[in-house]
Amino acid sequence: MFNTGISRYLAVYWLSCLPVAAFAHHSLLSYDQSRIVEFGGEVTDVFWRNPHVRLTVRAVDENGDEKIWRVEGASVNSMERAGFSEDFVSVGDNIRLVGHPSSIRDDDVQPVLLTLVNGPSIVLNENSATEFGLLDSSSQATSGDALAAVAAENVEADGIYRVWTNTGHWSRDVRGWWARDFPLTESARSKLDAWDRETDDLAAKCLPAGLPEAMMQPFPIEFIDQGDTIILNIEEWDNSRLIHMNADPEADAPYSRLGYSVGHWEGDTLVVETSRINYPFFNDQGIPQSEAVELVERFTLSADETRLDWTATLVDPGTFTEPVTMHDMHWEWIPANVIKPYDCVVDDSQ
Repeated sequence: MFNTGISRYLAVYWLSCLPVAAFAHHSLLSYDQSRIVEFGGEVTDVFWRNPHVRLTVRAVDENGDEKIWRVEGASVNSMERAGFSEDFVSVGDNIRLVGHPSSIRDDDVQPVLLTLVNGPSIVLNENSATEFGLLDSSSQATSGDALAAVAAENVEADGIYRVWTNTGHWSRDVRGWWARDFPLTESARSKLDAWDRETDDLAAKCLPAGLPEAMMQPFPIEFIDQGDTIILNIEEWDNSRLIHMNADPEADAPYSRLGYSVGHWEGDTLVVETSRINYPFFNDQGIPQSEAVELVERFTLSADETRLDWTATLVDPGTFTEPVTMHDMHWEWIPANVIKPYDCVVDDSQ
């Protein structure tokens, strides 16, 4: 088992600014965070594309039995933003890996700590690495605090109109309500029971998410003021929303996966009401959604203008027996960050 001594001999590359959820955003509930597995083997394939970097590892145990592991990492954007380049791991490299096993497939793993044989280690999930004693908690990187300090510097900004970054809280903060037992109608429950991740997961097909799923993600977002409209760019899926600030919410607009959004200000809070959404899913876990869905979002700027909180209430009588509230999501201001192209590519090996 890995232990804190590894840092005495190997250079440790910290990715602590990566959201934990980025390592399986589209499979957030599919990995058992209470357990870890450890194995070593040869890297036989590297898939360096969004939505997730993947490694294939051929492992042979002490009995000579072979097993092929699929390692699901973060997005390319998250890796590169943290300084982890494509050439860190190559086909033919021998690695040791500790990770959370999938609760769906016995050959999938979410990486926590990866070590190149005779090379450096990379911490891919700081919280889990510490929890399972793989690292000395006193040596944890504090890049999250450092980034927050940078955001608090006196750098020119214009209210909400800038790039906002998720700094690592995503999975921890939203998991509670994400994993709840949602109040589904009988019809919606039947559709959910029939959903099959292997064949029905739109993310695996690189099909862009619609609302509200498009907002439930750990990537940067950006607001651009255009007078009567606000553009909300979302890095994941290269999504771009148009918010009408002086429009009739009852205007006759076509249905689309991002719907028709009308906004207004309540103090430092941007309130956005969206209808005419024809995206078929509420989330990436297979909960369906009807075209009767209506979404009300609130983006609240903190007093020091370094944090943006998001809450949303969704009403869909075809899916839920009562309104559903989404909360505990926020972004922080990291002045150096920009929106990067997402450029999703289907992994044909899946």
